[in-house]
Amino acid sequence: MKIKTLVAILLCTLSLNTLAQNNDLSLNIGIPLGKYGKFDHNFAGSNETNHPSILIQLEKEWQDNLSIGAYIGYAGQKHEYDFGHSEINYNYYRLGSVLTYELNDWLSDMNISTGYDVDLYTSVKAGISLEHKKYENTSPNASSNPVYSHNSSNDLLFDLGIVLGARYHFSNQFGLFTELGWANAGFLTIGTTFTL
Repeated sequence: MKIKTLVAILLCTLSLNTLAQNNDLSLNIGIPLGKYGKFDHNFAGSNETNHPSILIQLEKEWQDNLSIGAYIGYAGQKHEYDFGHSEINYNYYRLGSVLTYELNDWLSDMNISTGYDVDLYTSVKAGISLEHKKYENTSPNASSNPVYSHNSSNDLLFDLGIVLGARYHFSNQFGLFTELGWANAGFLTIGTTFTL
């Protein structure tokens, strides 16, 4: 098992080195904040807990100012109600593609400068989310003995969204990014970016 894991890591490293020959591969790791739509289930009278969300995105420069890539992500929520006797868990496992257009050249053609070495971009993201919903209930029966019941279901949902983003690089290989819009299971995403 250890040999298979080491071989997989080696192959991933070699393939990343092959893809990133000209520093045209970027890796974004971010945390989406402010859930919306299908990722946000509000129940009156329930205690809501948001699980930490994550987004991992890999992009390769395709043409001037245009890059393509893929992303994976996770988002989740838990709701407790009936004084803690019932709960519903929603987990979203996300996978999709991304097309990014760099805006700086377009803005400079219009004599608009971003300044401060900030890269502005817009991205269109399309993919799927596997929604895993789990319901658990512990309620007393007629004899006041607790009775446990549960149910779970899976649904495949389509994702489509657009974001406006900004990147600031502290060095050639490392920086910060933020994205605002409807594509990452949160209105606002913040994180780190790496140039490979």
